[in-house]
Amino acid sequence: MYHERAYLMREWLLSTTYQFLINMRFVAWRVLRPRAIGVRVIVQQGDSFLLVRHRGGAAPWGLPGGAIDRGETPADAARREALEESGCPVTITALHGVFHYLADGLSDYIIVFTAAAEGPPVPPTGDLEICDARFFHPDQLPAGVEAGSARRIAEARRGERGIFASW
Repeated sequence: MYHERAYLMREWLLSTTYQFLINMRFVAWRVLRPRAIGVRVIVQQGDSFLLVRHRGGAAPWGLPGGAIDRGETPADAARREALEESGCPVTITALHGVFHYLADGLSDYIIVFTAAAEGPPVPPTGDLEICDARFFHPDQLPAGVEAGSARRIAEARRGERGIFASW
């Protein structure tokens, strides 16, 4: 009983902290208007696609991804982000496209790669940002999938590549 209560308290604290930091980041973006370059990865295993669940937001499920570290190539960042967020090692197979997100005070560019999974997802435990990672068949995506991620999965299913469009 004590362990269950401690687990629930930890999860509540992590989720609350995550939401607070997301709100503060949104305020900073509105004031500073940064330009960001990041990556996302469409990871496939058979007919299924990998999604990670963030701790908060209206659409918490999305493709793994994040910022490119200084001195890191986009492909290396994609591999690293997929592993960090899902615990699933991947092999990059192609460049899917480059997308822009120009809203909410952002000028964000997202380089999207396709990749093959080299193992099952092992979601991080006690992570501030990510609380789940699973493969889903595209016809059975969970509720709350971020719209841009759903579009990228649909494009990958159709075999589209070399896209430059809005996220």
